[in-house]
Amino acid sequence: MGIQLQGIAHHARQKLQRTLSARLASVVATCNNVPKGHVAVYVGEEGYRKRFIIPVTYLNHPLFQILLNRAEEEFGFDHPMGGLTIPCSEEYFISLTSALNVPKGHVAVYVGEVEMMMKRFVVPISYLSHPTFQALLRKAEEEFGFDPPMGGLTIPCREDAFIDLMASHLH
Repeated sequence: MGIQLQGIAHHARQKLQRTLSARLASVVATCNNVPKGHVAVYVGEEGYRKRFIIPVTYLNHPLFQILLNRAEEEFGFDHPMGGLTIPCSEEYFISLTSALNVPKGHVAVYVGEVEMMMKRFVVPISYLSHPTFQALLRKAEEEFGFDPPMGGLTIPCREDAFIDLMASHLH
């Protein structure tokens, strides 16, 4: 009986080592070709997730912390892709990371009349106090209130009109 238990324990240990080796190989493969100071994350709906490489500094941002808390609630420490899996839509993730990737002294603005075709512009914060830009902000508030469709500052006007307006009135 002792010999039989020893055999079962040995078999279980081997199986556990193979499982851990496969999982470690998956994590190592995930880490390959990720630049120093960055991390790979998987984003999207179950069944189709896309891999993104983001700066590690994003992980400290309060908005990103919310996503990390959601990931912990949903997956714990057993992420299905072998790397960090973020439970949100790809569109939301791109919007969030775009908002985080704005130079100091600037703000990201989404411009367009159709939600899925809006274009992102990065403008100096000083533009926000200009009377022409103020008029655009009032128009945005009337149309969207405090819940803009892109999750950031959204201006409801044609892209070409916005470009012309910025070129002629703000310089």
